[in-house]
Amino acid sequence: MFRWQRWAGTAVAILSLASIGHAAATTEPVTLPGAMREMLAWHPGIAQAAATIDARDAEVEVARAGYLPRISAGVGSGYDNRLGSSWRPRPQVSASQMLFDFGKVSSAVDAARAGTRIGRADLLLAVDGLIRETGYAVVELQRNVALRTVANEQLERIRAISDLVGNRFAKGATTRSDALQAQSRVAAAEATLARIDAEERRWASNLAFLLGRDAPPAAIDTDMPEWLAHSCDDAAIDWDAVPAVMRAEAQRSQADADLRRNRAARLPTVALAGDAATDPSGPFTSRSAYSFGLSVTSDVFGGNAVRARVRGASAAVSAAEAGARQARLETGQRLAEAQQQIVSLTALLDTLSARQGDMVETGKLYRLQYLDMGTRTLVDLLNAEQELQQARFDSVNTAHDLRRLQLDCLYYSGRSRDAFALTGTSFRGVTL
Repeated sequence: MFRWQRWAGTAVAILSLASIGHAAATTEPVTLPGAMREMLAWHPGIAQAAATIDARDAEVEVARAGYLPRISAGVGSGYDNRLGSSWRPRPQVSASQMLFDFGKVSSAVDAARAGTRIGRADLLLAVDGLIRETGYAVVELQRNVALRTVANEQLERIRAISDLVGNRFAKGATTRSDALQAQSRVAAAEATLARIDAEERRWASNLAFLLGRDAPPAAIDTDMPEWLAHSCDDAAIDWDAVPAVMRAEAQRSQADADLRRNRAARLPTVALAGDAATDPSGPFTSRSAYSFGLSVTSDVFGGNAVRARVRGASAAVSAAEAGARQARLETGQRLAEAQQQIVSLTALLDTLSARQGDMVETGKLYRLQYLDMGTRTLVDLLNAEQELQQARFDSVNTAHDLRRLQLDCLYYSGRSRDAFALTGTSFRGVTL
């Protein structure tokens, strides 16, 4: 069963989830900032993104190897007129050092480094996405805690009305239809409570998986950090901190580097090269051959492949530039939507609060008119009670919708990591 506790001097509502699964490892209430750190410390999505960065770092080293000498050795058995007509196997060795290549290697290095930035942006996207997803799970669990409170109070009040009507029916002061109507409203309130219970269990299980726990958390802190309420106040966006934009800009840099590399492929490469081959039976005889000097190489004809690669790379640059603009547009649009909804829902919350006060007074008046004056029917009384509780449900849902929007503002502005003090923290060997 779910139990409520209110500790003196705090506003922490404790949700007991013992009936959902085995006891959790800790009975401390899960807080929003604590959930973020617990999730990031284990989640495989972070490990995957971190490993991808390591792989992309290795690609940079591969590209930089183009600046270093290349030495190869082997055994050949082909015919070479410099070494006589023998077909016997001959050891061969060759070496080369690139001197000038019109930017082939440098552009490959730039492309690899851009790939590393893409990997880091993917990591930050994964982190920010998991922060928002975990925040959603916490908010939804908080929502259902609050809804359960309202539903329990609704059930108690309607049961009290039903008991009152039952007593009046037993005394002949009201009709059987009134008694049945009251019982029907009790059943409806019980069904509402059951639906909330199902949602509560679902989100508790969801949060447990996000936190890497074997069982749902034993308790949830229903308070939020005060700064979260102001997360949508700042309309300015630091585009360098938004992972989606960072990724798009890195893709544009990578496409530009690929274009420069493909253009350089049409130009020659100047290198210092040498090779040697000899007859193993007489390595110092005339059947040995050595060469050393400058080498200038270039593709003379390749079926227009190089030209096609240049066209494709140029189109990729245009696509990447459009993608960067699209990322900025979508991010700005989503953030603006969240900010506008915050304004509307805040006003709605004030209206619902005022409506609750009105409905409380209306309910008292209808109760008096039903019991003492007979000018109101039972349906009027039950409807007034239902409207009051619906206003309370709406207030709870609106308040928690606001919390979700506040998390959205952090996500779209790229400030999630800073807000939860995660920037500079190392996870899986990668510093955020």
